[in-house]
Amino acid sequence: MIKLLTEKIGGALLLAIAVLTGFGLIMSDGSVTMVAKLVLLLVEGLLLNYLCFRFGILGINTNLPLVLFCTLTALVLPQLSMGGIIYGAVFLGALFLAFESKEHPKLSSSYMIYFGLFLGIAQAFSNISILMMLPVFILFSQAGTRRPRHFILSFTYFAMVIISISGLLFVMELEHKIWELIPSLSFDYSVFNTIVIKLTVPFILICLAIHFLSLNNYRFRYPNKSIIFNYTMLLQLACSILLVTLTAELDILMYAIMAASTLLSFVFRYKQDSTFINSAFASLISICVMSLFLYKILIL
Repeated sequence: MIKLLTEKIGGALLLAIAVLTGFGLIMSDGSVTMVAKLVLLLVEGLLLNYLCFRFGILGINTNLPLVLFCTLTALVLPQLSMGGIIYGAVFLGALFLAFESKEHPKLSSSYMIYFGLFLGIAQAFSNISILMMLPVFILFSQAGTRRPRHFILSFTYFAMVIISISGLLFVMELEHKIWELIPSLSFDYSVFNTIVIKLTVPFILICLAIHFLSLNNYRFRYPNKSIIFNYTMLLQLACSILLVTLTAELDILMYAIMAASTLLSFVFRYKQDSTFINSAFASLISICVMSLFLYKILIL
C-alpha cells in the first residue's frame, strides 16, 4: 500500500490533497483564510519533499515526506495561525541553507548571513521566530559549520533587520508596532490538553521508537550518511519539542512536524513490504483524521 500510494508524485500529491481536504471538511471551515492555510501547508509539504530528493536525504526515491507532513499537520490545524506557516518556512529555509553550506563549505558564512536575514524578516511577522535561532544554529553545526564568526555574523544581520524595521516603523509614526517585535509568550499550557495531542503524539513516538530500534537493520545505500542524518533530525525534533514544552507555543510544533515527517519517512519507506508497517501507516492517517474529528465533536 505504501509503495502504491507514495512511489509516484501523482499518487502522493492526490493523497496529500485528500488528507488536507478531509481536515478542512472536518473543521467545517470553508473560509478563504483556512483554504489559504491548507494550500500553504501543501506547498510546504511539496518543498520538504523536494529538499529530501535534492539532497538525497532518504537515499531512495519516495514521496512519503509530502504525505506524512500533510497528515501530521492535524496536530496544529485547530490552532493553526500564520505563525505556524512561518515556522515551517524557517525549517525549510534552514534545511536548505545548512545542506548547501555542507556542499559548499567556502560559502557557509554567506549562508549563515542569509539565515540571519531570513529569520529577521520572519520575526517581523511572528515575534517568537527568534526562538528558532538555537535549533537552526545546532543544525548548521551538525552540517559542518562550526566557526563562531559565522554564528556571530548571522545574529548580527538578524539584529540589523530588526533595527531597520524598527527605524521604518518609527519614521511612519507607528512606534507602538516596534514593541510587537519583542517576543511575547503566553505560557498557556492548557493548549496541550486536546484530544488531537493525546491520541496522535503517543502513536508518533511509538513509530519513532520502532524506527530507531531498527535503524541498524536498514539496507541504506550510504549507511553512515543516512544514520548521521537520522540523529541530526532526532536532535532537531528534540530541540523543537523542548521549545514547545517550555513556551507552550503550539505554532513551533510545525518545526517538530517537519523533523518527524522526515524521520518517519525512513521507517515507512525502508519497511514498506512489512504488513505491520503498512498497517501502522494506515493507522497513522486514521488516527490523525479521527482525533481531529473527535476534537471537533468535543469542542461543539
